[in-house]
Amino acid sequence: MNRIKEAFLEVFIVFIVGGLIGASLAIVSNLFVSSVQWFGQQRESVDFLTTTIGNQTISFSSLLFLWAAAAAIIIIKRTFGIAKWAGPADSMYAVHQLNVPFNIKQGLASTLAAFTSVSGGASVGQYGPIVHFGATVGIITSKLQLRKRLGFNRLPREIYLACGVAAAISAGFNAPIAGIIFAHEAILRHFSVRAIAPITVSSITASSVGGYLFPHTAAFKINAAAPALADVVPFLVVLSPIFAITAIIFMVSIRYSTKLANSLSVNPILLPFIGATACGLVGLFVPQALGLGVSNINDMISGEYLVPLLISVLIAKIFMTAACIGFGIFGGVFSPALFIGVAAGALATKLLVSLGFNDVASVVTVAAMAAVSASVIGAPLSAVLIVLELSQSYEYAVAAMIAVMVCSLITHRLFGHSFFDRQLLDRGVDLIKGREAIALEHQVLEPFASQDHIRVGASDTGNVARKHMERRQHTEAYVVDEGGILLGKLSIYQAISCGDDAVKTHMDKNPTLLYSDDSLKQAMIKVSDFVGESLPIVHRKSTQMTGSIAEGELFQAVIDVQSQARTIERD
Repeated sequence: MNRIKEAFLEVFIVFIVGGLIGASLAIVSNLFVSSVQWFGQQRESVDFLTTTIGNQTISFSSLLFLWAAAAAIIIIKRTFGIAKWAGPADSMYAVHQLNVPFNIKQGLASTLAAFTSVSGGASVGQYGPIVHFGATVGIITSKLQLRKRLGFNRLPREIYLACGVAAAISAGFNAPIAGIIFAHEAILRHFSVRAIAPITVSSITASSVGGYLFPHTAAFKINAAAPALADVVPFLVVLSPIFAITAIIFMVSIRYSTKLANSLSVNPILLPFIGATACGLVGLFVPQALGLGVSNINDMISGEYLVPLLISVLIAKIFMTAACIGFGIFGGVFSPALFIGVAAGALATKLLVSLGFNDVASVVTVAAMAAVSASVIGAPLSAVLIVLELSQSYEYAVAAMIAVMVCSLITHRLFGHSFFDRQLLDRGVDLIKGREAIALEHQVLEPFASQDHIRVGASDTGNVARKHMERRQHTEAYVVDEGGILLGKLSIYQAISCGDDAVKTHMDKNPTLLYSDDSLKQAMIKVSDFVGESLPIVHRKSTQMTGSIAEGELFQAVIDVQSQARTIERD
């Protein structure tokens, strides 16, 4: 009966948690997207500060909106006291470690900054910030202590976070299956029964509530019938490496722009204005690349853009996104990746149409969109499912899968698993190693320091040290001064040889030692060729001894951390 009660209680809490997070994200995500669209319409309707150059009418109002967004971002950063913005990379990192707490204030401020950027017409995305906001909502929900109040303590923090991420993707694209897979594929990076149930509830709730409260058509219009797979597969295999190169150029350009901004000797307050100015000046001549460009994506899928304009928007979008993100106009990279993928695909289809292959145009464009975006976010299955749920076409999904897999393989080898993974690598975090390795790297040695060892003074004789060792059944002692500073290490054999002489004459003055802030991984590397009873643990700066640890104790600590990580992935 207890097991039955616990099982039903678990189902109940899953629906409560998943439903609460899903409903919250459905409302906030749709309000975010709708508000961004409204601000975009207001920007496009403004007709002041216009001039005519040749046959082209140019409006400088877009530049003013970007400057206003840059000013607002600086105000948000100072008001919240944020040192850096947070995005999907931080959500991934939060799931794979427990030592650094999730910064809720940083998550909320980053979402507000991204909303300001996109509303101002910056060439950045909305889905990445919404994803991190979903993670923030998940963490906030976990702090409500529903588990304790309901007498159930099974769902860990990372599942709450993943529920928020799944709900964000589901609400943003109206793609609940893609939301479920994205949370597992890109965030958790493992599948488990314990995780998939609340994530599924959260994702489906977000899609259902969002569709009920905010009825609207899909953002991307994919209506053309797909040709037979045999007709399109050869083209996708040949073109996918080109899409991979496009994705790599996009990601490298953002990284280069960020390094350039950090190397400039200017006041940090000016950096967002530099990015806004660069984006705005290009946007004067290529306004199609400003903002999210959803309508422009649909136009490119429909084949309405000519080759010169496609080349212009492709180059402009890469440059403008790099300028914005690199110089502090915070936002996501997913939406720009979709835009760049469609532009690259539309260019490829123009070539195919000129060669007489008219039927494959739409499917190649959509496949390119999925391929480039999947390589950027590191979620190939999620990208394919987004295409499937948007197009409701099995043929489109399979065609996209071919391009996505080839493109992802190439970008993985030449650049990395994703743009977010490279961001974490820059911080010294390699998610490819897995949760166990990351846990070992983050668990410091100090909590495992033991006081079960012998300490002697430098002036004590060898006979005195030997008697201590015999009484406590130890074969080693540590020589320390009155302040606890480690001077050396003395073995039983050295104590016998020392006799009535002071131990300082026979001790090992340079023993193998560990620092209290060493990670378990670093400690394992240091003791790989160690032979002895135990090792001293000292403070790095003062070398004051805090304790010791035996090899067996160190191995047990490593096993415990690894077991905890495995439990998270397999339960």
